[in-house]
Amino acid sequence: MKKFLLIALTGLLTIGATVPALALGPLDIEAELPVYTKYVWRGMNLVDDAVLQPSLEVGLFGFELAAWGNMYLTDIADEAGQFGEFDYTLGYELGLALFELEAGFIFYTYPKHHFDDTTEFYLGAKVNILLSPSLTVYQDIDKFKGAYWAASIGHGFDLGETLKLDLTGGLGLGSQSYISGYYAGMLSVPDTEIDASMTDYFVRAELPFHPIPFLSITPSATYTSLLGDAKKALDNDEMLYSGKKENIVWGLAASFSF
Repeated sequence: MKKFLLIALTGLLTIGATVPALALGPLDIEAELPVYTKYVWRGMNLVDDAVLQPSLEVGLFGFELAAWGNMYLTDIADEAGQFGEFDYTLGYELGLALFELEAGFIFYTYPKHHFDDTTEFYLGAKVNILLSPSLTVYQDIDKFKGAYWAASIGHGFDLGETLKLDLTGGLGLGSQSYISGYYAGMLSVPDTEIDASMTDYFVRAELPFHPIPFLSITPSATYTSLLGDAKKALDNDEMLYSGKKENIVWGLAASFSF
């Protein structure tokens, strides 16, 4: 069933990407081509070297189909130029006067690694007030059966007609099963010492530049750090997530929207 869904998502995304821009109507397409100095996800340093993370998103009447990949750019894993991960998202977004709501599924796949594929259901809300506070819950329904809560705030500053400064901060909290799966399951912290707790936080600065209406060039800098039992896990296992409790990630992204 999962393989069928992934094939269907890929097919729909391919069809959407080939639709001429002038005939899109209610169809929204966004493609992004970012390069980062590291691949850090929820505070976990998954690749401690440069990566390319292209994505394609197609939206229609609030429904969203998206595909995302992670490609190695160096021989850190003897796999330069190869994709180590593909993620697929099927979701729905609803915009209201004060709130923006979203829900859907994310399918994580690892074609080049021994990691098990898994699936998360997510449910999120953002309030359209000062700092745009948001909260999203991700529930793993496949491998770990754990939950991860992501809260964030942000604000943008116009620096000109085509330039803007976006500042964002976020905090993550993991359930006992989530932390046990991603940390204790790797011989780092005994299960008996794990409880739901804060796992990570980040601060990010982005400088999107819009030279033409459908193109954005965005340099970025992100600082992220592990917290609580997640941070303790790296004290017990220096090889886990490259032994990096804190990371600074530089990025440069080109995005196209129609």
